[in-house]
Amino acid sequence: MTSGQSFTPPPPHFDRSLPDCQCPAGCGGRPEAGLRLYPHYPIVRPGGAKPPAVPYVPSTPGELLLDALSGRVGVFMGRQSKRIFMRPPGGGVEWDTDPAWVLRAPEAK
Repeated sequence: MTSGQSFTPPPPHFDRSLPDCQCPAGCGGRPEAGLRLYPHYPIVRPGGAKPPAVPYVPSTPGELLLDALSGRVGVFMGRQSKRIFMRPPGGGVEWDTDPAWVLRAPEAK
């Protein structure tokens, strides 16, 4: 650049010409970034279910837990901020859940 010239950077380009998420939950996420604005599933189950009165507080990774909101049993992997991360007992994709909905899994017979 020579003297007397100024440089103005171009404005950031936010529109990537990709559609908004069209999933049934209408989460509003952007598919290209894998982002979501809301949990994978609704906050309250149909029928107005409420979280357990006394949720279980896991402490050891590997504990078997029940995600009462989704009805899934999973292995406790850890916690970050206000979310608990679980994985299916046989392995698979990890999911996060609200700690208010976590219970100790029923004993296998």
